[in-house]
Amino acid sequence: MTQPYRLFFALWPDSELRDRLATLAHEARRHCGGRATPPDKLHLTLAFIGEAGAAQAESLTAATRRLCMAPGTWRLDHGGHFRGGGIVWLGGDDGAETLTALHRRLAALAEAAAGLPLPSDRPFRPHVTLRRRAKPPPAAWPGVTLDWHYRRVALVASSQRDGQHRYRTLAVSETASG
Repeated sequence: MTQPYRLFFALWPDSELRDRLATLAHEARRHCGGRATPPDKLHLTLAFIGEAGAAQAESLTAATRRLCMAPGTWRLDHGGHFRGGGIVWLGGDDGAETLTALHRRLAALAEAAAGLPLPSDRPFRPHVTLRRRAKPPPAAWPGVTLDWHYRRVALVASSQRDGQHRYRTLAVSETASG
């Protein structure tokens, strides 16, 4: 492939959680306006890597397939807003420490396997983007608690065509038994 890959590590919700998140994104419209994240694109970015060449993507794909991780749970129980891009998000603190440790582990993997250091200007703050170009939600929103049970990490390539982001999973990690 002649053009570089744009890579990130992500967790994808199961179908039930994805549907609940999509419903929240839709309901947030009346409070916040903006544009909802399409249901098939709802995810948690664990580590944004950025651009990589084909050989780097291949090395990282192989390393991701060998990666073994323990299952975990992240509790989503509050929403927020990032001014840049008008991002309305859902997040939570319960389980965030484990996600932060996984973020650091994936950063080390990207560096060791493919010589790809993570951009240093992006602090890790686990969240799911529900809407873009939106105003801040009311303080009491969303008033729900969702448990995100995860078992695997995906290495994803992102591209843009016709103004649309397209995601393609390159590799999925193993799940630790036990």
